Amino acid sequence: MSACPFSKPANDNGCPFGTSPKSQSINEPPTGTSGGLGGCPIDNKAKDDIEDLLSVQAPRSLSLNGKVLDRFLPETYPIKINKYQDYTEILDDPQLAMAMRQGTKVVHRAAENSVFTRRFLKGDITKDEYGQYLRSLYFVYKSMEGLLELHQDDPAIEMIYFPDELNRTETLLSDISFFYGPERLAQVTDPASMTPAVKQYIQAMEEACKVNPALMVSHSYARYLGDLSGGQILAKRLKKHILHLEKQDSSWDSRAGLAFYHFNNIGNQNEFKNMYRQQLDEAPVTARTKELVVAEAIKSFELNIALFDEIQSLSDSDQLYKIDDNAKETNDNTATSKSSPQPSSLSSPLSSPSPSSFQWLLQNVSSLPALTTGVAAITTLGCVAYLRHRQT
Repeated sequence: MSACPFSKPANDNGCPFGTSPKSQSINEPPTGTSGGLGGCPIDNKAKDDIEDLLSVQAPRSLSLNGKVLDRFLPETYPIKINKYQDYTEILDDPQLAMAMRQGTKVVHRAAENSVFTRRFLKGDITKDEYGQYLRSLYFVYKSMEGLLELHQDDPAIEMIYFPDELNRTETLLSDISFFYGPERLAQVTDPASMTPAVKQYIQAMEEACKVNPALMVSHSYARYLGDLSGGQILAKRLKKHILHLEKQDSSWDSRAGLAFYHFNNIGNQNEFKNMYRQQLDEAPVTARTKELVVAEAIKSFELNIALFDEIQSLSDSDQLYKIDDNAKETNDNTATSKSSPQPSSLSSPLSSPSPSSFQWLLQNVSSLPALTTGVAAITTLGCVAYLRHRQT
């Protein structure tokens, strides 16, 4: 092997960057100032450099009875712990919106393979299934919006905190009341009725806040932009296939039962989305926080897919709360719910599930690790609908 390219002429001893003479025995301890190992620092990696090369750590997998939750994290996106990188320095141009958009591409496509998602987009779901969808979203949004309010002073969250324009909790309550009837509202929104996938979603957001409140930016991005992008498309599916309305009907423009998809305090939704993305791109985050935000965005999409899969599973096993058509509200207040017998309590199998009812979901729900290394993923139904609509 040739000598050090930075060495002096042949009649000089050793590399000009080292102080160890050529005659030094290989068994003698190294001397000199070049990284503490002696010899040429170009040929010999300093100890600190070697340690840094070994500092790339693979993210820990979160699993749900064999389902790996971080399977959508790109292999080319490791979390590197570099002690020489200043993780306390705020990035000049973080481009969070672009980073999350690129990071969640794969899981967006994966969401389209969800059975419930495909059926929803085809208008092939039942009222009971849609009712469960609303109930699941209600618990998720109530928790998410509570956490965003709690941490609204965080510099990153402050950039994208628009409760008057975006909050969905009250609209979901309105839609749930429409389908189940106001007299059952307290029962179907009782926290005791939360399903395992919903509990897991809420727990994940709470754990994210413990790591860094800024990670709630990921959940806000995944849910709200999906709702804004595909909401109107989904609303039309629901009018036709769930509410059985026709475009020529005078009731077609009614928002009864569809409040979730209407953002009354936003004028031009495209302009608002562009502003929201710009705010994301200017969020004051460090390089480390940016990595975690992208990973958490992927995980947020995965958690949503888990909700969809759970609804399909509950439907297949006939464990959904039933919607009584006579109990829901109507625009003209002519509902006949009072003349229809209502159950005195929720007698759904969900009230007391058997040990095997949700076996594939119950395992590991209470043992999810902290999200510093837990990185995984999932999509919103609204985003999927929007992307499919653009392709047609």
